Amino acid sequence: MIPAINIVFLLLIFFMIAGHIEARTDQLKMPVSQSSLTLKDDAVTIQILNDGRYIVNGSPVSGELHDTLGPLVTGTDAVVTCKVDKHLSAEVLDPILNTVRDLGIQQLNIATEQRL
Repeated sequence: MIPAINIVFLLLIFFMIAGHIEARTDQLKMPVSQSSLTLKDDAVTIQILNDGRYIVNGSPVSGELHDTLGPLVTGTDAVVTCKVDKHLSAEVLDPILNTVRDLGIQQLNIATEQRL
């Protein structure tokens, strides 16, 4: 028969490893949609993480969003895709909407995960 302390230590090690694997700070969980449309590969992608940080085309935004996004768009026909963490409120889109409007961009897509 196995002593109980061995089982406790094995469970402790298991949960320490499982908890470490699951904990990711930059993970983005998008809301679910039932639409069958897929987005095209766009030139500019903005991610809003669950802590409110912006990532534009894979690079964190260190200054103003307008200053980072401005050089990346080429005219008003540019398409911007926004990926927002599903746990955030819709108010986090306000700075992006204002920036897109100020830059004269006509199309802003909000990406979701497709429900299967």
